[in-house]
Amino acid sequence: MKRVVIWLALLALLTTPFLSACESTNLKQENEGLKKQIESLRGEKAQLQSQIKEFTSKVDELTKINEELKAKVDELSKINEELKAKVEKKAPTKMKASPKNK
Repeated sequence: MKRVVIWLALLALLTTPFLSACESTNLKQENEGLKKQIESLRGEKAQLQSQIKEFTSKVDELTKINEELKAKVDELSKINEELKAKVEKKAPTKMKASPKNK
C-alpha cells in the first residue's frame, strides 16, 4: 500500500510541471489573442474618433449654410411682400359686373 501511495505521489510530482506548462501555454495564447483584440479595438477607436471630428465639422458647415439660406428666404419673403403690395396698388379696381339685359 505504501508503494502505491509513493508511486502516486511521484507521478503527481512529475506530471505537475507538464500540466502547468500546458496551462501556461494556453494562458499565453489567450493573452496574445486578447492583445490582438485590444489593438483592433484601438484602431477602431481611432477611426471612430476621426469620423466624429469629420461629422462635427460637417455639422458646423451645414449649420452655417442653413443660416445663410434662412437669411436669403427672409430677404426673398420681404421682396415678395413688397412686390405684392406694388401689384395691389397698380391693379385696377374691379368693376362690378352690370346685369345683363333679358
